[in-house]
Amino acid sequence: MPHGARLSLPTLRVAVVALLGTLALLFVAQTPDIASAAPACTRYAASGGSDSASGSASSPYRTAQRLFDSLAPGEVGCLQPGTTFSERLRANRSGRPGNPVTITSGPGEGRATLLGEIYVPDGATDIVYTNLIINGRTSFRVNPSVNGDRITFSNNEVTDDNHGICFHLGKPGEGVAEDIVIDGNRIHGCGRLPATGFDHGIYLNTTRNVRITNNYIYDNADYGVHLYPDAQGTYVANNVIDGNGRGITFSGEGSTASSNNVVVNNIISNSKDTANVESYWGGPVGSGNRADGNCLWNGAEGNVQNQRGFSVSNNIVADPLFTNRAAKDFSLRAGSPCAGKGPTSVPGGSSGSGGGATPPAASAPALSAPALRALRTLRLSISWLSGDTFVVSARTRLAGRVKIVPRSGSTILGACTRRAARNTAVKCRFSVRRANRALPVVVAASLDPLSKKAKGVRVRLARKVPQASTLSAQATWAAGGPLVLGVRSKVGGEVTMAARHGSQRLGQCRKVVVQGKSVSCRFDVSGVPRGSKVAITAGLKPASGGKSLFIRLSRTLG
Repeated sequence: MPHGARLSLPTLRVAVVALLGTLALLFVAQTPDIASAAPACTRYAASGGSDSASGSASSPYRTAQRLFDSLAPGEVGCLQPGTTFSERLRANRSGRPGNPVTITSGPGEGRATLLGEIYVPDGATDIVYTNLIINGRTSFRVNPSVNGDRITFSNNEVTDDNHGICFHLGKPGEGVAEDIVIDGNRIHGCGRLPATGFDHGIYLNTTRNVRITNNYIYDNADYGVHLYPDAQGTYVANNVIDGNGRGITFSGEGSTASSNNVVVNNIISNSKDTANVESYWGGPVGSGNRADGNCLWNGAEGNVQNQRGFSVSNNIVADPLFTNRAAKDFSLRAGSPCAGKGPTSVPGGSSGSGGGATPPAASAPALSAPALRALRTLRLSISWLSGDTFVVSARTRLAGRVKIVPRSGSTILGACTRRAARNTAVKCRFSVRRANRALPVVVAASLDPLSKKAKGVRVRLARKVPQASTLSAQATWAAGGPLVLGVRSKVGGEVTMAARHGSQRLGQCRKVVVQGKSVSCRFDVSGVPRGSKVAITAGLKPASGGKSLFIRLSRTLG
C-alpha cells in the first residue's frame, strides 16, 4: 500500500476479521504432541476474542468467565496458552458425576494463567481445573476458594506470590467441601511473609473425604497441609511437603475436631518454624488420625510433636536426598532412603519417585441405599455464633418443606420449618441455654418434597456443645453509628481487631487486654450499604508467650 493511503471502512473491517482469524488459527494450530494429550476442546477463550462471539476456535470468547458459563456437563473449555486472564472466575455451572465441566489450557506450548480468585460456591459440583497456572495474588485472601463437591484440581501450578492462603476448602456458613481431589500440582509461595501462622498451602477448614495426592507442596509461609478444625476422612498420600513454615497438622477448635485422616507415603521435610507432623486441639481431641509410612527429615522442632489425637507407625527419619532442592527438583537421587515415597508421577506425565499407596479402607460401615439417598438429598451443618447460640444450615437438592428440630437429651431446643427451593440452603437459629452441656446437640431434619414423585428423607447430625473459649467476641451496631467490636479474654495479652467489607478495609486496632477483662474497638461503617456483611477478625497474642488465638465473625448491617 502506498505511504499515506487510507483504508476504507469496509476494507478495514475485512482486514480486522482476517487478523482475528489468523490469531485464532495460531491459537489452535500448535505442537501436535501436546495437543494430542490435551482433552478435546468444546469452546475457546483468547486474548483477541469477544464475549459476544460464538466461542468456537475461530471465534473465541474473551474472558474465562464467559467460557465457563457456556459449558454443559461433559464439555471442555480451553483457554489460550501463554495468556493471562485477570478476573474472578466463579463456578456458575455444574457437571454431573462422570461428566464434569472442565477448564484447561488449550493445545499448544505453555499454560494459560488465571490471575484472580477461583470461587466454587456450595451447590456447584463435578468441575475439573487442569493444566493451568493459578495465581491468587490479586484475590482478597484465598485462592482457590472451594465450597462445592466433587471438584478436581490436577496438574496445575498454584501460587499467590506470598499474598495469602492458597487452597481453602469449606467454610462454616458457606458450605462443606466434599470429595475434593488435589492431584499432581505444584503448590508454592502461598502466605504472607513474615509468617503469620494463618496462611497455608492447603487449608482444609470444613471438609469430607478430600484426596491430596502426588503434589509438590513447598516454600509456603505456614502449614503445607492444615487439617483444621473440621476435616474428616482426608487421604494425604505420595506428596513432597518441603520447606514450609510448618508441615502438616491434625487439629480442631471449639466443638469440632478433625478425625479419620490418613497421612501416608509422603516426604515431609525441612519445616522452618515447627515440627513436620503435629497436632493442636482447642476443644475435643480427634480420633482415627494416623501418619504412617512417611519419610520425615529436619523439622525445626523435630519430626513429630504434640503427638495427641493421632498415631504414627512405620515412618523413617532420613535425608531424602533430593536431586536439586535449591532448583526445586524434588526427584530422588539413587540410593535415597526415601525411595518409594513421594509422588508416583511428576506433573506433566514423567515418572516420579513414589511407590504408590493404596487408599485406606472406609473408616465406617457402608451406608445403606436409603441412607445414602438421604445424605445426598438433604445435608446439615452447624455453626456456633457464640457459646449459647448456633445456626443449623440445611441444604436440599429438591424443592420442599424442611423441618429442623434440635434436642439435648430429652429437651427440645426449638423447632423451625422453612420452604426451600431446589439446590438452596435454609437456616434456623437456636439457643442451648436450656441444654445439658455435657450432652451433644442432636439435630433431626426432614424434607417433604413438593414433587409427589420424590420421596421424603430424614437426616440427623450430632455435635458437642462448645465450652467457653479463651477468646470471645461480640459485634454490635446501631443505625447511623459505628460498629463496635468487644473482645473478652481469659488470659492477658495483646488483641488485634480488624473489619472488612469485601476488599475494603474498614480499620484495625490493637489493645492490651487484662486476664478476664474486655476491650473494644469502633469501626466506621458509614460507607457500607445496609444489608451488607462486615467480616470481623480478632487475634490474641498471649502475654505468656503461648499459642496465638484467632476468631472470625460477621455482622449484617440490617
